[in-house]
Amino acid sequence: MKLLVCSDLHLDLAPFRPQLDPDFLNTVDVVVLAGDTTEGTGGLRWARETFPDKPIIYVDGNHEFYGQHWDKHIEVMRKLASDYQVHYLENDAVVIGGMRFLGCTLWTDYALHGADGKLMAMSTARHRMSDYPRIKITRPAEMYWHERKHRLVPAMAGRRHDASRQWLEEQLGLGDPENTVVVTHHAPHPRSIPEEFDGHPLSPCYASNLEALMGKASTWIHGHIHDSVDYDVRGTRIVTNPRGYKLTGGRMQNSDFRTDFCVDVGESAGRHV
Repeated sequence: MKLLVCSDLHLDLAPFRPQLDPDFLNTVDVVVLAGDTTEGTGGLRWARETFPDKPIIYVDGNHEFYGQHWDKHIEVMRKLASDYQVHYLENDAVVIGGMRFLGCTLWTDYALHGADGKLMAMSTARHRMSDYPRIKITRPAEMYWHERKHRLVPAMAGRRHDASRQWLEEQLGLGDPENTVVVTHHAPHPRSIPEEFDGHPLSPCYASNLEALMGKASTWIHGHIHDSVDYDVRGTRIVTNPRGYKLTGGRMQNSDFRTDFCVDVGESAGRHV
């Protein structure tokens, strides 16, 4: 099975419509969008209009939630995805052509630099990342200690990461690894962090170390980090194809982004395209 993979298109910042050869598109079995397609819900319509005849896997990135209520956004996305016949996955699984896709935003556990650094990572994230003031949420009463009680805080994102990780652990124990693909927005392994950001105080907002889950899926597709990666951990191929932000002068952030980037899974997994 051939998957057309991309993430971090950020259409709200730089409109984009890939010009793909029809003969090439005929070889694609499934389109996978690994988050940050655009803010809000518009990515679903874009996906269906751009790939009208293809099964589409769609997970939210952090940017889809900007300006939205965290839980209400997910409800709206589920409804719209059904209308557009897009497979929107948030702790959900779907089987297409014998391949099982597990998907969620994932968020992070803020423990990339170790358990001792977790509280510092969360504090740094709350003050320096755009996610928290821009995402609305209804927090439990015991978490009203923060002055912005209707805005996301790292502790809540961490809880959602824990729930998604538990769900992934359960699901990965049920199926055949060779026929399982995981799609998340946040990265599942520290090797996805670019070398120049190794040890950076904000890196725990981009990746968690889920090496214990590797080997239970053939492929793990993610986004969020605007560098292309392709590496193997315990038999699981971890891969990205992000477009990134539009830079001054019109150049896109990731010069390695390919509109025709494909990943083969299942019987054809030996071929990297």
